[in-house]
Amino acid sequence: MDVNQTRLVQLFTSLTAIDAESFHERKMADHLMDLLEGLGVSVTMDESGKATGSDAGNLFGSLPGTGERAGEEPLLFLAHMDTVAPGRGKRANVREDGTITSDGTTVLGADDMTAAASILEAVREIKETGTPHRPLEFLFTTAEEAYTVGASAFDFSRVRSKEVFAFDCSDRMGSYSQTEPTLISFSITVKGRAAHAGFEPEQGINALLAAARAIASLPLGRADDHTTLNIGLVQSGTGTNVVPALAICQGEIRSLVHEDALALYEKTLACFQKEAAAIGATASGEKVIHLTAYRIEKEDPALGRYQKVLEELHLPAYQKVQYGGSDINVVRRKGLDGICIANPMYRAHTCAEYTVIRELAELAAIVRGLMLS
Repeated sequence: MDVNQTRLVQLFTSLTAIDAESFHERKMADHLMDLLEGLGVSVTMDESGKATGSDAGNLFGSLPGTGERAGEEPLLFLAHMDTVAPGRGKRANVREDGTITSDGTTVLGADDMTAAASILEAVREIKETGTPHRPLEFLFTTAEEAYTVGASAFDFSRVRSKEVFAFDCSDRMGSYSQTEPTLISFSITVKGRAAHAGFEPEQGINALLAAARAIASLPLGRADDHTTLNIGLVQSGTGTNVVPALAICQGEIRSLVHEDALALYEKTLACFQKEAAAIGATASGEKVIHLTAYRIEKEDPALGRYQKVLEELHLPAYQKVQYGGSDINVVRRKGLDGICIANPMYRAHTCAEYTVIRELAELAAIVRGLMLS
């Protein structure tokens, strides 16, 4: 694979040292802009921060093709700049067993700096060797961890590429997300009537009672073999001696079939409305569709390109069902062909997050292979 592992590890650890929690990516964005420009990439920051609330915008860059490949179709490489909390003051520890961990008090940031480092290193190696390459495009997004709001605010009409490769799938190398879900968050409000719980409880209409009955009747957890439903937050009441007039229930639905997610939300709302009406209360709901489900078919061009590169590197390909979602949900919703590829980030979103140096080098080789495919 002849990847410069020492330089790659140094790059990765330097990137993880930059604080970049969701909506606070400015330092990371500025640093990546400098690195990209140093590689000859023309890069700009969009104004999406005004809409998303981030202190930075998405970075979009392009690198002209060279030699006999200058006129070929471009490919877009995508990674996100943000990390989940706790992500301030990260310190990477390179261990003798070939793993890189945090110090245990923060996340490492392998999600998604393994991707960013591999993309940058692949470009650097192509430039150093003078290998002719097709035109390349790059997108580094903000706030991916906050339901892909950065990518959702990006103007994809700027993109010339028809195929997009993101590296944000947590699994063994060679894996890719064969499908990712629709994700709906919702809030349902039950309105009853307050009364003194000791003096005249019969004058009250207990909103929490209706909510509890509705929750108890719902298929929480795995609603079916491709859909999950969760009620995670319930707010109600003003005191133990007051019949609660209000109950607010918040939850989420994830489904690999978009229409099933919508149907389950309607079923959930109807259940609350039925139980509310049974005691003289009312219920209303609001939903936000954060992600739209997609499925990669075997004839997908991006998948075919990825599989060919894996074959050349003697790496097996694996498909997986992913319930987390990624910027590729947005890419495909915008009408582009995209695939979410595994990168070496293990136990992501925890302080035990780690990566593996050997696999980090494999990812850089995969990225380079895609760029030169």
